[in-house]
Amino acid sequence: MLKMKFFPVEPEIDRQIESLMHRIRHLKDGETAELIERSGAHYHVNYGVSIIHLRKLAAEVPKSAALASRLWARQVRETMIVATMVVDFEWLPEKEILEWGEMLNTIELSEQLGRNLLSEKKVPPEFLIQWLKCGQFYKQYAATMAIGWRMRMSGDEGFQELPGILSDLKSLASEFRFMRAIGFVLKMAGRFSSFQTQVLNEAKLWQEDDNSYVAEVGKDVAFELEAFQ
Repeated sequence: MLKMKFFPVEPEIDRQIESLMHRIRHLKDGETAELIERSGAHYHVNYGVSIIHLRKLAAEVPKSAALASRLWARQVRETMIVATMVVDFEWLPEKEILEWGEMLNTIELSEQLGRNLLSEKKVPPEFLIQWLKCGQFYKQYAATMAIGWRMRMSGDEGFQELPGILSDLKSLASEFRFMRAIGFVLKMAGRFSSFQTQVLNEAKLWQEDDNSYVAEVGKDVAFELEAFQ
């Protein structure tokens, strides 16, 4: 866990945070929070507010790096997720992005960081590849989801480097926790980019792999892509 950060007093930012925290507490769902904890996702504080509600809250405040930094630093599930929704990648210093990466500790938070922030076209592909190869599970998961969402939203333009990382994706798929994320990337690339034939052929090869997780991902991806042909 990183040390507590201290920020200069900014009355408007403080007001926005207090307003968000008031609404988050009002939306608290103890049953959902307990289910999240039982799933193995352990947060410092968790109110169980749905992602749908959090998106609505984020849409009602102006995008701001200062606000996002303070929300993330609170280490509350809901404020950290909202932080990924109210900031532009280019607004955050590299040091802070790296700090965010080190603080990832759940698949849910990795998914939200990948989808809401790292999927931006402004994020250099090299950055995502570096995280993909870093050996730290939650950062790798965030990068994987980001690549998938980029393919979903922009096709080839989203991530032209996909062919060069297929072997890396296969290596990650050999671990159970990565199966869904890797499947997502390949499905999005196979449905929304010109890599469809290459991805489908790769998936068919994976079906014959000795690793059961890789084989299962290959089977699932091939089935879906063939259904869309």
